[in-house]
Amino acid sequence: MLRPRPLEAFLLACLVLAGCTTGSPPDGVDHKAVVWVNALAVSSPDYRVAYEEHLLSRLWREHGETVRVIVEPRWPRASSMDVFGRQDLEMQLSSDGSVSRPRLRPWKLTEAIEALYNESDQARMTKESSALLEKMEPKENLRVTLVVGFKKPIKEEEVRQIWSPIPDVALLSPLRGDGEMPISWDYSGYCNARGFDDCNPDIRGSLTAGFRRWVGLLEPDDQGHLDSFGLDLSELKERAAEGAWYGMIISGSPDSAEARALVKDPRISVVLVGQLALG
Repeated sequence: MLRPRPLEAFLLACLVLAGCTTGSPPDGVDHKAVVWVNALAVSSPDYRVAYEEHLLSRLWREHGETVRVIVEPRWPRASSMDVFGRQDLEMQLSSDGSVSRPRLRPWKLTEAIEALYNESDQARMTKESSALLEKMEPKENLRVTLVVGFKKPIKEEEVRQIWSPIPDVALLSPLRGDGEMPISWDYSGYCNARGFDDCNPDIRGSLTAGFRRWVGLLEPDDQGHLDSFGLDLSELKERAAEGAWYGMIISGSPDSAEARALVKDPRISVVLVGQLALG
């Protein structure tokens, strides 16, 4: 079956090496880093920000003119391909006050997310994805990423009825104009790795709550920086208040029975295979 990813042993290292705790965010956090790094993640559901790298490098406390960010294509979790395509990038303010946003190359998962909203082709694409999963023989080291769309936006509580583990990514809007990806929020797995306390029990088990926590930290003056990522503060606040999921990205070991269950759920409009990888 599509099994939830194991809890990374890094979480323990996080507690020992970086002093991760629940409660208030750490003192001295660089606000612009919290805005920029998370804005890049929110606007790029096809890529994964390597939060553990930022946590251990103390990125959130550096307060420099440049913010270093490490990203990688969102390969299926627990795959040995996790680091393939990893990029060490920098963001900084341009002379016009905008942020030099890294340009991430579209790849197979990007195409799957874009296809999620092609309503006229959803039945065919779901049938093809289901057939592909049916052909796969169970292998311990095979991992798959699935992009799932809902017929109408639903709340996270209902999402977890469909898929009980915490999904890799919540898609919190439709595709946006000018070729922008949906607004999203993903599961980091590491306390304080996003620059604030996302291990607080009130938000730890909910992607919606984590997204709301970040949006709640944004200030009106941040809009100029958010523009560089194709994000609008008013829309972010609206999406946070609404708390509606338009789709999700999940990963694990493929199982045809579970795939059929997803396809047959009346709340689901489309299931797409975003990527396959061997662990």
